[in-house]
Amino acid sequence: MIGPLIRSPRHVPRTSPLVPGRRRRLENLASHAIEILSGPFGLWSLKRLAVERRDVSLQGLGRGFDGYRVAFLSDLHYSAVVPKSWIARAVAAALALEPDLILLGGDYLSHSARYAPGLVDLLRPLAAPDGVFGVLGNHDHYVGAAVVRDALDRAGVVELRNRPVTIRRGADALAVAGVGDLRFDVIDFDAAVAGVPERVPRIVVSHDPDVFAFWPAERRLDLMLSGHTHGGQAHLPWLGPPYVPSQFGFRYLAGAVREAGRQLYVSRGIGAITAPIRWGCPPEITLLVLRPS
Repeated sequence: MIGPLIRSPRHVPRTSPLVPGRRRRLENLASHAIEILSGPFGLWSLKRLAVERRDVSLQGLGRGFDGYRVAFLSDLHYSAVVPKSWIARAVAAALALEPDLILLGGDYLSHSARYAPGLVDLLRPLAAPDGVFGVLGNHDHYVGAAVVRDALDRAGVVELRNRPVTIRRGADALAVAGVGDLRFDVIDFDAAVAGVPERVPRIVVSHDPDVFAFWPAERRLDLMLSGHTHGGQAHLPWLGPPYVPSQFGFRYLAGAVREAGRQLYVSRGIGAITAPIRWGCPPEITLLVLRPS
């Protein structure tokens, strides 16, 4: 692959939220209209939903978490392009993995808030012994963060917005945290891991993988889980995906990344935006099996 023809403009972590304006609302209307027209050509019943299973070693992980199973789902994009039946299939597949914990990577909707009520019914079946947690993505802010947050709350999904939760197995502990969206929300690295002892391994969910590059060197990070890129969504022969929504190009396109002793996993996501196209880049559910390092 020679590299994307178009990449995202530079974004850095925000200290104040950004509310989408009139231009974004007009873009939503146009994109939603295109999705209504292209949606019937999706043929989702013929698409393959991949389950990517990864063993991940975390330094200092207690033996009580050896074999701990984390299901990660991102970029559902429930819309005219991605039908209920496809998302319900992904939810059922995730539950069949019998995870200890379910994490959601954001972008539950695409360009219209009209799908929020249906999102509640789609996500409500998700359940795991240690809970279901998620973060918001940029498209959730496009359609209205408050609407999406309400739907998540009604579905039993707990948003990790710059805060951690601690999971315990006897004397062993694992911290799971989330941060706000890179483009529209505040990212507070200190608050995201506040109160977590340095010795406790940390998994952080960030919708946009570019946050990985900005994580402070002095703050421990063992594993970040992200989506957003869709793995490029459509891979052209020799060229690869012509557009990658990352300022770093293919660096965080998809799959496992290791930099400076830290790990990142970028899911290809479950849905699609604008057109129901997934070429050479099948949708995925990720199962992470934790191992002590």
